[in-house]
Amino acid sequence: MNFRDKPELHERLAAEYALGTLRGRARQRFERWMREDAAIAQAVARWQARVAPMAEAVAPVTPPRRVWHAIEQRIGSRSNESGKSGFWDNLAFWRALGLTATGSAAALLAAGVLLAPRAPEPAPAPVVLRVPAEGMPNAYLAVLSDPKSQKPVLVVSAGVKSDQLWIKTLDPSIHVPDKSLELWALPTGQAPKSLGLVTASGKAALKLVAAADQSLGDIPALAVSLEPRGGSPTGAPTGPVLFSGPCIKYW
Repeated sequence: MNFRDKPELHERLAAEYALGTLRGRARQRFERWMREDAAIAQAVARWQARVAPMAEAVAPVTPPRRVWHAIEQRIGSRSNESGKSGFWDNLAFWRALGLTATGSAAALLAAGVLLAPRAPEPAPAPVVLRVPAEGMPNAYLAVLSDPKSQKPVLVVSAGVKSDQLWIKTLDPSIHVPDKSLELWALPTGQAPKSLGLVTASGKAALKLVAAADQSLGDIPALAVSLEPRGGSPTGAPTGPVLFSGPCIKYW
């Protein structure tokens, strides 16, 4: 298979890489492709920027002692080889960085954002601090962005077996007086399906018609349209689509 001729595969693997679900040999192979192909590196950088806001919703987790032990060994080995140490060899710096990481997703995203590859320069392999994944259950996740600025404005999530769809507003200024923002599921080859209205509160929940595994299992993307107060009167989007983003399976 010619990987470089499949941009849709670029995007899917870049999303999995940014979320940390691409692991083992597949992750190592993808990192090699990132170093060789600027377009792939740019796709990863875009996804890292999109999913970074999800770190805000994860509770802090202190990395276990074995993580510090591994860092100490790596730093010590590198310092002995070079005969000198500097800022990046400072264990106190890495401890401070690690203590601010939150949850498995946050730790992965923080490292990814700090070391985000820049095209056309070769993309360095990110240093990943892995922490227990219990704080991030299997879920459907979507980060909706403004297509013009690429600024993330909403984070949408739902547990696989839950019928509650949680919406976190990252930018309150997206709400328009006397208008409503309506969230839509965009099934492939079918008409958009309304999931409900996005309220002006920072975090709110919408009830799905069935568990997320049934309601979102075949939904590749979500979008938000601007509608009259109370929502679309027709059951279909009537106003402009303001924000959109892919719906990803996180497990």
